[in-house]
Amino acid sequence: MCAMEREWDEIAVRRTRTLLAEWRGAMTEMRGRHDRLVSDGLWLTGPSDFLKIVGLARHENTHSRMLKWLLDPTARHGLGCEFVERLVEHCTGEPVSVPLAVRKVKFSVWRKDREADLVVWGENFTLVIENKVDALEQPSQCDDLYENFKNENAPLFMFLTPDGRKPHTATTPPSQSAFKTLSWPKVRAMLEEALNKSQSAAEVASATDVVKNYLRTLKEQFG
Repeated sequence: MCAMEREWDEIAVRRTRTLLAEWRGAMTEMRGRHDRLVSDGLWLTGPSDFLKIVGLARHENTHSRMLKWLLDPTARHGLGCEFVERLVEHCTGEPVSVPLAVRKVKFSVWRKDREADLVVWGENFTLVIENKVDALEQPSQCDDLYENFKNENAPLFMFLTPDGRKPHTATTPPSQSAFKTLSWPKVRAMLEEALNKSQSAAEVASATDVVKNYLRTLKEQFG
């Protein structure tokens, strides 16, 4: 009985050694394949959008600056006023009947110690955008913005957030009525539509790839 047990133990040991040798051989082959794929640029990990690479994918002012660029019809994205038109239509609830004329787009406009993230001045409208990514609202923020810009030419007010929620700091009836909510996923959809519609112009622009890369950021960060 003891002899039989020893024989079985020897068989188990040999089998274990064989399996270990086969496993090590398989692992060596797998590592070799992995290294070849990495060397050839076929094994990819990590972010594919520029803002995530530089650590700014959730940075609020960076997104506001990107919007400023996208809302400028003369910028090298080739969108013209297509993107602006979609935001204006969202605020008014009506299609734009005549081509928009955008005169000026500014980031960080201060009035009475209150900052508006973005302001777009057009021939027949003024669009004020309060952008939120992760930051909370400041006390009376939207009420103050309304009061500071309500006398502009045909003012429109937009509250932009990841989920399109209503502003907590729009507390007066005029302010509550003025601010229209918008989500970042909806912004992505609008931007994609604008890019598709202006494809002929965008093809000759020198920064179309920047728009497409930013769309990737929006999809990965906000859905």
